[in-house]
Amino acid sequence: MDLRTIQGGGGGVLGACARAGLRVLSLGWALGAWIGRVPYALGLRRPVRLDVPVISVGNIAVGGTGKTPFVAWLAARLRANGRTPGILARGYGGPLAEQALNDEGLVLRYVLGEDVPQQQDPDRVRGGRALLARHPEVDVILLDDGFQHRRLARDLDIVLLDAMEPFGFGHLLPRGRLRERPAALGRAGATVLTRTERVPAPTADVAAARIERLAGRPPARARTVLAARGLRDELDGATVFAVCGIGNPRGFLGTLDDLGARVVGRRVLRDHEVMPESSWADIVGEARETGAECIVTTRKDAVKYDSLPAEVVVIDVETEIVAGEDELWAAVLGVLG
Repeated sequence: MDLRTIQGGGGGVLGACARAGLRVLSLGWALGAWIGRVPYALGLRRPVRLDVPVISVGNIAVGGTGKTPFVAWLAARLRANGRTPGILARGYGGPLAEQALNDEGLVLRYVLGEDVPQQQDPDRVRGGRALLARHPEVDVILLDDGFQHRRLARDLDIVLLDAMEPFGFGHLLPRGRLRERPAALGRAGATVLTRTERVPAPTADVAAARIERLAGRPPARARTVLAARGLRDELDGATVFAVCGIGNPRGFLGTLDDLGARVVGRRVLRDHEVMPESSWADIVGEARETGAECIVTTRKDAVKYDSLPAEVVVIDVETEIVAGEDELWAAVLGVLG
């Protein structure tokens, strides 16, 4: 029984007992978040402003909201409009000069190339200054996962909510999956309801109506689509073994289902988990035992490894805005000057 099952109300009596304990721990999360907000709310600390506009792409719930493909979409759209974006993220450890890009950064480099510079640093102020020093041509910074970060000033907060579970089971971590209460959407300059292809239209409409009440404006709507169209023919009707270590494995498995693939086995890892390279040989053997014709994984998983077995097929996805794109882009243009 995994944590998400417990948070979502499953697990029977044991799950109910676990939720009672997690609810107590959520009080500690709420207290920590409140303590972090107080100095800024009282004016004791002020956010640091950089020399270029900063657009944050964040969320209110953990678990994968399609943030990486959305950042890629936004960066590409900015470049097409003559801007020079740079991407700033927390990363894993020290400044980028002392570490490798994490999996999300590697995916963005794969999609966008070297022409969109990235800086990863837990100290986002230091990271932003370093990014501008290394790349003075950058005229807008995309702050990856910055909605709860307060030290660095933003000109626009875009908040993504996954249509499959937009409000994190209604509870703060660890009882639910919320980083902060849904009322925090009132701080957002724009919102996007992602993965709308994964839920019935009425379900998306209900979520969008609640987001509009909280944020004061309707969300844009997005869906996740294949970047490599040819895979549809390759996987349609195929038996596959799925491997992923992402925030929302249900979305990946749903994509395989949409492609017409039949998942006969799976290995689901923790988000960002990296297996030893030798584990892939075990997966190949396990896949053969299930009768799978191939192994399918995500690009976010694939970039963690120097090489993959020939049996592995990598899925590339991208964000497609299906409603509210003009309003979303107007919000972006409004802070660029």
